[in-house]
Amino acid sequence: MATTINSETIKRLADEVGEDTVSLLLNVFSDELEQYSKQLSAHPSVDQIGEISHAIKSSAASFGADDLALMAQECEYRVKQGQDDWMIDHLSEFRQMVEGMVVEYKQLAGNNELINRML
Repeated sequence: MATTINSETIKRLADEVGEDTVSLLLNVFSDELEQYSKQLSAHPSVDQIGEISHAIKSSAASFGADDLALMAQECEYRVKQGQDDWMIDHLSEFRQMVEGMVVEYKQLAGNNELINRML
């Protein structure tokens, strides 16, 4: 798996919650991202995209999805600035990024060997 998950963040998470809990939390995070992906696919308003972006921003950073966190931060900023056209133009890219991270985190959560290599 060509990973875009920050292994240092996963290590810190394991130190905080214990190695046994990491897989469970990764599953919860991937399920959360999957719900956001569905919401982003359901023709949300720009304001809804802003709310979703805000929610993704902090959780993505907490779980080492750094690129996704940056994209979510940018989307949230653009919505707050009233740059609706920019957001609509980049919605597909944002949604695809969320969908890609769902796959990566589900694969990671289901592979203890891979998790252990990150720790």
